[in-house]
Amino acid sequence: AVGAPVVASASNADDIPLGPLPGEWQSLLCGGQVLTALILSTSFSEKYKGRGMYPGRDDTATVRLPSANGVPRCMRPVLLHRSGNKEAVAYIWLGDAAAEDRTIYVAFSPMRYRSQFCKIYCAGMVQDVSDTDLHVASTPGGRNRTFSLPISSYIHVKLKRMWGKQGLWKNLSSMVDKYKDYRVVFAGISHGAALAQAAALQFRMRKPAADTFVVTWNAYRWTNELGSATAKEELGDRLLCFVLSRRGAEPSATRYWDSVAGFPPGYAPMPNLVLLDADTGAFLVHTAPERPSTFGAVTLMRVFELHFAKCAISATKKSTESAVGGTDLDDFLDGSMFGKPLAEKFQEKVLETSDHMVQAGQHIRRAASTEFNQAMQRISAANERASGRFPGRSSSSIGDSARAGLPLPRMPEEPQAAPACAGSHGAIDDRLGPGGRADARERSSLNGAESW
Repeated sequence: AVGAPVVASASNADDIPLGPLPGEWQSLLCGGQVLTALILSTSFSEKYKGRGMYPGRDDTATVRLPSANGVPRCMRPVLLHRSGNKEAVAYIWLGDAAAEDRTIYVAFSPMRYRSQFCKIYCAGMVQDVSDTDLHVASTPGGRNRTFSLPISSYIHVKLKRMWGKQGLWKNLSSMVDKYKDYRVVFAGISHGAALAQAAALQFRMRKPAADTFVVTWNAYRWTNELGSATAKEELGDRLLCFVLSRRGAEPSATRYWDSVAGFPPGYAPMPNLVLLDADTGAFLVHTAPERPSTFGAVTLMRVFELHFAKCAISATKKSTESAVGGTDLDDFLDGSMFGKPLAEKFQEKVLETSDHMVQAGQHIRRAASTEFNQAMQRISAANERASGRFPGRSSSSIGDSARAGLPLPRMPEEPQAAPACAGSHGAIDDRLGPGGRADARERSSLNGAESW
């Protein structure tokens, strides 16, 4: 049925279906705004097709959407403004009036340089306070309002520059005032997702009269528990955070998700995290949103498998198709959307290598476990034999005495045959010397203990 929620398969007993998306998100999914926001923040971002697009030239982005009657719909949002450069860029798009899309999209571009990873990881926490540069006192509902938001210093510096001298606040505020009956949807993936979440929260706190929403995919963490609670209080169910996930084909396989959602350590996740199945587009409850990510081959494998735009677009397209009852768009994703086929081949090679590393690690752990069990069995058998040779003492006490350097108990003497004659007996005693018989018994006892 049109508008029906996407649910998980009943065979996956530990998967908890979410049901309909919260708030207005289910209608925005059916209307195509969710998929449009993702396409604008990925294939039409500054990193890809949007790099050569500028406002004032009537540049539009063509977004194909599935429909219930099988005929693809198209939305053609118009580029209004672009703010920022290189490491943090936001495009403001006006929804297609012909498609009755009354939306202002604020699409943040993904990470562009590998060096940004270190900056994100090493960034500390700062307090984002009321900023007079954004004219908070002159905004409706913002008069005499002060606030403090814990935020990553890297995100704080980028957004402060974008809001101020790069013109994002001026451009977005003017569009919101001009199109008063339009909603504002912040969107992004990966680095753009973290920027979108923080920017939407700042905008909502500074301009509460605006109809603000934010939808993101695979965002990393950028605030602490206080900031997460503030986002829940200010945005409520207007905030929707997708995390791509997958379940292996093995019967005992468990569900896993993009490792970036648990990075960096020491930060808190956003509220309203939803697992998005990469294969079916099903929405699932995130049962472990607080779990942090650790470095390793498994982490790397999950990043290359689930983190990037192609996987997110494919899964969101399937969710949209299921919501509207449409058919699959086989040619929805093509190579021209992202370019750089060599980079995709490199990602696939790294993913394959990581998978081999994981399998090798599992094989080594299984082999080591088998060897350990066999060694324990041999030790147990040796202890049982030792208990039989040392009556009255347990094998554990014998082992403790040996480790502590205490004298081991004497072996029981074997019965000996009577000497053939007194002369020969005395000759043996003479060769051993004084006390020779006792010394021989002692050596026999020690030799027996060493054999054990």
